[in-house]
Amino acid sequence: MKVIGFSAGSVGREGNVDRMVKAILEKSGHEAEFVKLADLSYSGCKGCVQLCARPQVCKLEDDAQPYYEKVKEADAVVIGTPVYFDTMTSMAWSFVERFFGYRHVDIPIAGKPFVAVVGGAMMLDSAVEQLQKVLGAFEVNLVDTVRFQSKVPPCFKCGRHKECEIGGLYKMLGDAAKELTITKEMFTQWEDDAATAAAIDAAAEKLKNI
Repeated sequence: MKVIGFSAGSVGREGNVDRMVKAILEKSGHEAEFVKLADLSYSGCKGCVQLCARPQVCKLEDDAQPYYEKVKEADAVVIGTPVYFDTMTSMAWSFVERFFGYRHVDIPIAGKPFVAVVGGAMMLDSAVEQLQKVLGAFEVNLVDTVRFQSKVPPCFKCGRHKECEIGGLYKMLGDAAKELTITKEMFTQWEDDAATAAAIDAAAEKLKNI
């Protein structure tokens, strides 16, 4: 059995979404491959339907293209995205959008087990619904959705929170954000959240039993 996992986690570091996807892959007990989308150079769908209709897989040539064949071949797929502006990231959307290559006459990934992973500082529901909706267009078997609300806004790293009134931290704390000293302990990790850890185990168990 082969499981492939994709994370749209932020560039240059191994964040919560990366580690959540990896944990599900590892705990599934199957042969697994992890792909960090930020390491690839690719675009969204460009509408070149004449290329993908007969092979029923995206043929747009870039770094992402080989992975669409791997999705077809895998026994299960895990897809993770952070939340930007209350939605899944454009990186995740662009990758999944090109699943359109599968959607001609029939859908070769229909029924394939998928797990969705969503993590972010605050509101997650819209991103969860968006990811579930787009995957639903391809009739996959979404066996589980795992989410982690980190309460860690990008402001923790940007360095300008003491002068900012438009960022997520200010929305969370108001004027108190300007007096806040950012410490290492504020960077919450899913591994320390019992509910998320249990959800990771449950999702992995569902893949283990496919």
